[in-house]
Amino acid sequence: MSTPDRKGGPPPEGAPVLELRDVSVSFTSGIGRRRRVLRAMQHVSLAVRGGEMLGVVGESGSGKSTTGAVALGLRRPDSGEALLLGRPMSRATRKALRGRVQAVLQHPQWSLNPRRRVGESVREPLAVLGTRGSRSEQRERVAAILERVGLGADLADRYPHELSGGQRQRVSVARALITEPQLIVFDEAVSALDASVQMQILALIRELQELHRFGAVFISHDLGAVQRVSDRIAVLYRGEVVETGDTASFFASPQHPYSKQLLETL
Repeated sequence: MSTPDRKGGPPPEGAPVLELRDVSVSFTSGIGRRRRVLRAMQHVSLAVRGGEMLGVVGESGSGKSTTGAVALGLRRPDSGEALLLGRPMSRATRKALRGRVQAVLQHPQWSLNPRRRVGESVREPLAVLGTRGSRSEQRERVAAILERVGLGADLADRYPHELSGGQRQRVSVARALITEPQLIVFDEAVSALDASVQMQILALIRELQELHRFGAVFISHDLGAVQRVSDRIAVLYRGEVVETGDTASFFASPQHPYSKQLLETL
């Protein structure tokens, strides 16, 4: 599969593809005496390198989704700095890096248009990037990536509702990979799937990362899923990173009381 057109090259070897430096994000609601401030992220510092999977865990309200939004460039920090492929976060950065940062979400239907055939949905990111090549060449790339995620090329002519949940999520992964990104954010990407299908998708994600060497953030409340795919773990509690470490060490000997509490649910 040929490399899509891009402006600029990748960051230097060993440099982070994503770096959050002392990032804080707050949301406000209400007015006057009813005004409330929710600190979704408080002085969060994280880094992800090419070929590495960082698992981000924590209960609901811990700041996981906000962290994912910042990583994707969808939310600007109130303070601190977010770097994508070595560039400070800005609207210009997001435009310049289109296709090099992708996401796989919890529900495939959020990224798959029910009125479009699967092949067109997978090809769409190439069209958005203005990738060179004829339509037939792009279709060949779609067929190749569908095969790579374990789906037959013939599925390109089907509609999303004709596929199983696991097949739709594989299509979402193919759609994310078609531009050969350097960073992918998986936000609860397997939580809506049956246990047996979860295992298949987790194995697929790990296999594809080893092949393509993209950096990844795997956000989930499911510690079992995180354990299977992550190289390192970051634990969020009330918007703060309370513990980080390699996966094996974390599961063998968590240091923070909240981490120990999370592991008791396994």
